[in-house]
Formats: sequence, C-alpha cells, structure tokens
Amino acid sequence: MPNLIEITDFIGIKNALENREVNSISTSDKASHNTLTWAKSLANLELVRAGVVICARSDYDLIPKLKTVIYLPVDNPRLTFAYVANRFFAHLLPDNFSNKVDNYKNRDDLKIGENVFIGSEVEIGEGTIIHHNAVIYSGTKIGSQCVISVNASIGTEGLGQEFDNVKKRFVKFPQLGRVTIGDHVEIGPNSTIRRSAMGETIIGKGTKIGSFCNIGHNCVLGENNLLTSNVILAGSSNTGNNVYFGISSTVRNKVTVGHFVTIGQGAVVLKDIPENETWVGNPAKKIE
Repeated sequence: MPNLIEITDFIGIKNALENREVNSISTSDKASHNTLTWAKSLANLELVRAGVVICARSDYDLIPKLKTVIYLPVDNPRLTFAYVANRFFAHLLPDNFSNKVDNYKNRDDLKIGENVFIGSEVEIGEGTIIHHNAVIYSGTKIGSQCVISVNASIGTEGLGQEFDNVKKRFVKFPQLGRVTIGDHVEIGPNSTIRRSAMGETIIGKGTKIGSFCNIGHNCVLGENNLLTSNVILAGSSNTGNNVYFGISSTVRNKVTVGHFVTIGQGAVVLKDIPENETWVGNPAKKIE
C-alpha cells in the first residue's frame, strides 16, 4: 500500500505531512483514517470527516479545517485523483475475468443459461433467472425473482474519462464501485448497467428495463420504473418511483427525474423534472 508521502510526491505537493499508510479509496461520506477520497464540490468536501482528501484550492479556502482530515488542494481534483488512483490503487479494480458461474449453477433456486459469466463476490437472490450469454461482473448484487435476459451485461465499466489539458489526452477515472439491483427487476436483451465509479449504481425494486438500454455509472433508479427499448440514462442521473420512459428517450448526466413522471418517445431530457409531470420533445418540455 502507498504511504502519504509517496502520494504527495507523485502529485507535486511538498508540504511536511505525517507519513501514514493509505490502504484504500472511498467516497466522501465513507472516508476513514487510512482512506483517500476526492471532493467534486464544496458540499462534497464538507462531508469528509476523516482521512485524506484531494480537493479544489478554491473550496479548501472556504471551509473550516478538521484535525482529522489531511487536505490536498489542487487545481483539478478529479484529474489528480484519477492519476493517483491509476498509479497506486489499480489492484482494487474488480476481477472481470475469473468466471465463477459453477458456484451458482449448483443452486436449485436459480435458473442459469449457457455461456453465462458471473464474476467474483456476486450476490444473487432466490428465484432469479439468468439467460444465455449474460455477463455479471464482480461485486454485483441482484435481488430475488429477477430476470436477466440474453446478452445483458451488469457491472461493466462506466466511460469515466477526464481530459488532461496539459498532456492533451483522456485519463481513465477509476471505476471501482458496484451495481445493486432490487427484487423483481427485469433487464432486457442487450442492455447494460454500468457499475459506479466508487459507490453504487442502484436499480430499485420492481423496475423493468427493456432491450438495448444503457444505465450509466452512478445512476440511482427508484422503484417500479419502466424503461422501454433504447432508453439511455447518462451517468449520475436519478429517478423517483413509477417513472415511465418512452422508446429512445434519453436523460442527460446528473439530471433528477421525480416520482410519477412520464417521458415521451424520443424525448431528450436536459434538466430536472418535478414529480407528476409529462415531458416530451427535444429538448424535452412539460405538457399538460
């Protein structure tokens, strides 16, 4: 495991710091003494109560400093964190090549098709059906009575890129999180659900996802959503309960859709939608 001096030398911070071991990375709200995290905003930085945090210089100047936190202020915290994670914590990436499917085929309460891949540390609830050629990557949690259809993939890496303006290249942001799926969820053929960067991508109980859908990393879907074919939810978008998505509708990253919303066919949602509304068009707008 790296120590703090190695990390600060790597990112060019030469301040005298205690030389503690840093054994993992975490989200801001789950940081502890020996973890490294990053703060994407001032509100995010205020959640950090322990450990080491990479943050923006402008945010660092605005907060009261805690003795339990070591702050590493930089110009671009997301890019810096990506470099550090790739350099020191690549070993934490999920194992996506060791197929553990035989451990699950022995269970009488599951039905598993041919050519299925199931990674390590996957949890699957009773009564779940996994069809042929499905891929379920490491760390995924699937509830009871779910259906994973042909060629579906769960836990794939999110795109997660940050552009380095100095080196003129994209840098992969670590995708170390997982996917959690509630009970009675259905995932249609050729659909994919991306694992979160560091926390969880969540599919709520009773949600039904059609074919050729893409659920981006860090998305959180509520209960009993219905996503028809070719629906795309970009990373970090959130939905309430009982949301309907028409065919080929899309939602921009970091957008929140409220409870009991209807989104029309082909709609392009670019901003938050309050509950109990219907939105259609490109860009999507409310209709009565």
